[in-house]
Amino acid sequence: MRFTKKIYVIGSLLLIILLMAVALTVVITQKLQEGGQKASKGKISIVPPTVVLTQKPQDGGQNPAGGKAYYVSPTGNDNNDGSQAHPFATIQHAAKVVTPGTTVHVLPGTYTQPITVDTDGTANARITFISDRTWKAKIATTGTTEPWTTRADYIDIIGFDITSTGSRDGIVNMGSFIRTIGNHVHDIPGGCDSIGGSGIDDGKYTTHDDDIIGNVVNNIGATYPKLCEYVHGIYHSTNGGHIINNISYDNAGCGINLWHAANATVVSNNLVFGNKEHGISIGTDTHNTDGNLGDHFIVSNNISINNALLGIRERKGVGPHNQYLNNMVYGNGDAPFGDEGYNWPSAAGSTDLHTITQNAQFVNYQSDGSGDYHLQATSPAIGAGTSLGAPSTDFNAKPRPRGKGVDIGPFQD
Repeated sequence: MRFTKKIYVIGSLLLIILLMAVALTVVITQKLQEGGQKASKGKISIVPPTVVLTQKPQDGGQNPAGGKAYYVSPTGNDNNDGSQAHPFATIQHAAKVVTPGTTVHVLPGTYTQPITVDTDGTANARITFISDRTWKAKIATTGTTEPWTTRADYIDIIGFDITSTGSRDGIVNMGSFIRTIGNHVHDIPGGCDSIGGSGIDDGKYTTHDDDIIGNVVNNIGATYPKLCEYVHGIYHSTNGGHIINNISYDNAGCGINLWHAANATVVSNNLVFGNKEHGISIGTDTHNTDGNLGDHFIVSNNISINNALLGIRERKGVGPHNQYLNNMVYGNGDAPFGDEGYNWPSAAGSTDLHTITQNAQFVNYQSDGSGDYHLQATSPAIGAGTSLGAPSTDFNAKPRPRGKGVDIGPFQD
């Protein structure tokens, strides 16, 4: 069959139009994807953590006690009964009616009212607030009031996206046995003064055993990228507890800071980078502990890189039994390790063992949080960790160890 020249021309034009449409679709799709990542000052492509509800407490899960369930939705009403069919409108209203064993399910949407939790759970009947879709329940407040304050014991805060235009802190915990799990806390202005601020703060010096697990904390401090020494990503000031599997980056102070009444805390398998002070800082203010030194800290399997000053700092007020094991520390502005005077071994006598200063070989390291921070198969961090302090699961609830052993950092690859 022979085709006329006119038909060839029409066919060519149709083909060109089709190719242009495909190309335009690809560009639009890419732009939509890029726009969806702009959750903070730096684009974030970190996949939200998976929370397994049967995990051990120190590993990031909860132990459901079969208690009452309430639901919250932006389309709800606080005059409702809080059932799934008739949800409340605000998390604060749910917080007023919870009892030990209650789980508050928060549906996707934006919530602008700050939350204060005053009701205690118990060891066998914790009170749980959970975003039913991780990071899709967004708490975004304006003004100086902190988005979330817990003044109670045995509380779980799981899977929220939290930011504020004016507050010093994102999540403030003032009780014992609180677990802050799998949240994304970002763009908190803090205050560049002697009070400071934080993304997540375990802040009451007389409390104990608070865990901060599998969170992403970034862009805390309105001065960033300028240093503000009292504004930190994660700020833990209490006795005991676990700071594990977190990612803390691009904060005006430290990525993870332990101070005030901190003692015998485990800091393991975290990733900290791009912070304008130190990556991880460990110390105790003996004025807050009746003169008692903080001691028996375990700092293991962390990746602390490309921070402005020290990778890991040991401050004053600590005893001689701290362990710095199997950490990966490189690219920091001053030194991998240092004490209050930037000397190492520290004034307390602490040393580090099995430290790695080679490149981590991430799948795709990006300094603004938009990368893929899993490890390549050739990474020197794979299997190079220690079991001491290591959680039994990783950031995404995969079992740890697997394969060659415990990996350094929040991901077990």
